[in-house]
Amino acid sequence: MNKDPTPAARFDPMKAWREWFTQSERDWSEGLTRLMKDDATARALGQEINAALYASQMVKEGMAGSMAMMNVPTQDQLVALSERLGSLEDAVARVEANLVQLRHSLDATASAKPTRGRKLPSPAVAQPSASETTAVRTKPARKRRA
Repeated sequence: MNKDPTPAARFDPMKAWREWFTQSERDWSEGLTRLMKDDATARALGQEINAALYASQMVKEGMAGSMAMMNVPTQDQLVALSERLGSLEDAVARVEANLVQLRHSLDATASAKPTRGRKLPSPAVAQPSASETTAVRTKPARKRRA
């Protein structure tokens, strides 16, 4: 009995596909690299990119007027608003962090045990004299017209 597999049994379609794909990718890469190194191609591609950017800018400016008439914000306005909102969120986060830090420092000072020794007398609360108190004045009622 012959244990050698037949040629059809040894054929691996996935391996053949991987080899073909790798070779095709290599050929395309080499061809495009040669094409991009050509000065004429690079110049033409640069001109096309500049034309596309110019056309995009013209559409953007043309739409800005229409969007303003419809009271709809443009992309630039939304980006600016997003940046302002981000800076406000950062400021709120800084204030919140400062408040947390202040709370911790106040808790630390409040929980600190007093030193041994004499207690200081508490300051007497001065009661206002009769001449210092003022009567609350109310506004006279408005006359109603009939």
